[in-house]
Amino acid sequence: MPGTAETLTLEQLHVRAAALWVELAPSSVVWLTGELGAGKTTFVQALVRAGAGEEARSPTYALVHEYDSPGGVLVHVDCYRLRDPEEALDLDFADLQRRGRLLMIEWPERGGAHVPRPDAHIHLAHGDRDSVRRLERVR
Repeated sequence: MPGTAETLTLEQLHVRAAALWVELAPSSVVWLTGELGAGKTTFVQALVRAGAGEEARSPTYALVHEYDSPGGVLVHVDCYRLRDPEEALDLDFADLQRRGRLLMIEWPERGGAHVPRPDAHIHLAHGDRDSVRRLERVR
């Protein structure tokens, strides 16, 4: 439910990602926000797994990773290393969204107005233990 935060184990986080996968229409955009280490990439990995894609990698150096799945290409963009929102123009979000079954964007705020509006916005935060996260469905 939008606006409601839940405390979830990492296993439950995977269950929420699988439920979101079923809900999302083709060409949907998912924003993933939260501090470093809060579980954004873990959530992406769970979405890719739910879409029967290959194993997702952490985008340490490349800003964009694409994963083949039976339903179409899953696109994962990490904007963390953008120094200025204008750099997001080089990513060509319109093309990524058009080609992708799902466009997942970490740190969308760093891309400013160039980042497409989300169909789902997931905010993650650290929980009171290493094995739990707070998940809020913002939209």
